[in-house]
Amino acid sequence: MKKTVLYIIDSLAGIGGAELMLVAPLKDIHYSYNIILVTLYPVNVFEKHGFVGDKQYCLHMNSMKDIFTAVKKLKRIIKENEVSFVHSFLYWSVVVARLACGKKTPHIFSLATMMTEHIYRHKWYSGYTQLIDRITYKKDQIVISPTKEVLKDFDKSIGIKGKSIVLYNFVLDDFFKNQIEYKASSNELKIVAVGNLKEVKNYQVLIDTFKLLQHLPVTLDIYGDGILRDSLQKQITENNLAIKLKGSHDKIYEALSQYDAFVMSSFLEGFGISTAEAMAIGLPLLLSDIKALKEVSHGNALFFNPYKAQSFVDIVKSIIAKKENLNNLSEKGKIIAQENYTKEKYVLKLLSLYDEVINDKSDLK
Repeated sequence: MKKTVLYIIDSLAGIGGAELMLVAPLKDIHYSYNIILVTLYPVNVFEKHGFVGDKQYCLHMNSMKDIFTAVKKLKRIIKENEVSFVHSFLYWSVVVARLACGKKTPHIFSLATMMTEHIYRHKWYSGYTQLIDRITYKKDQIVISPTKEVLKDFDKSIGIKGKSIVLYNFVLDDFFKNQIEYKASSNELKIVAVGNLKEVKNYQVLIDTFKLLQHLPVTLDIYGDGILRDSLQKQITENNLAIKLKGSHDKIYEALSQYDAFVMSSFLEGFGISTAEAMAIGLPLLLSDIKALKEVSHGNALFFNPYKAQSFVDIVKSIIAKKENLNNLSEKGKIIAQENYTKEKYVLKLLSLYDEVINDKSDLK
């Protein structure tokens, strides 16, 4: 008889990295486990992603003052459905799950980002989030981290108390299916970036770079939307830069094959899923010189200082001068992606962890 796993996440109003890591493997996991899906907020679009689980619930936690009501509801759901263990994603869902599971129900939680920078600092309630984590995180809970760097960050700020594993995020099969045999454009260098238009992605350094590259045959297309769109477009227009803001693209794996290189200029990343996606396609990587991107790329990239436009200018000039072996970066990148970032390998490792939790629970009885 199949055991039951309960997944809880804040909402699925949009599909970012954490949401994708929950939704995309569900069909595969359902062969082994019954699945209960829970959201904190009433925006729930599981249906759009082809799988709705065996049951769905919403806790209607509209603000932090509703947290204990949400915990009570989740406890009841766990009991009524004879849930074997809970797997939570995103900060407040993790906290609610910790309080609801207590010592009776095994709990796995997935980190999605560098907690020190993204959660513990830049919110009005940031002074409390770190304290709440320290109080509610117990040694019998299992931590899943997308990179070693994210786990180190959590250990530094909270302290690892029990079992933890690094489980790299996966790339959807569509990216591998659209893999290219790399051949650089002969007349210009076409660069692409993918990501939300927000401060941490550091698109400003790319703007500043292109101000210095107007005499060279290089273009940049940026896929993604966000609060910085208007300000970025204003700079692009005023300076007549060879940059286009392309907006969102539902099938970005089809668009990527049109380019010669992929750039990510972030100040900070927990994983950087679009980096792994670009590798799976076969694009050479031009990346910020930060630890998480070095880990995800396995060092197979051209790195630049995200705080200095001239650093990226130097890389572009080196590529145009044919001093860089982009074909080699492409081939190695495809191998790295195949060995580390397939959904199949992710699901196998996750199921192995789940089975371990079930066995440990049985041993305690």
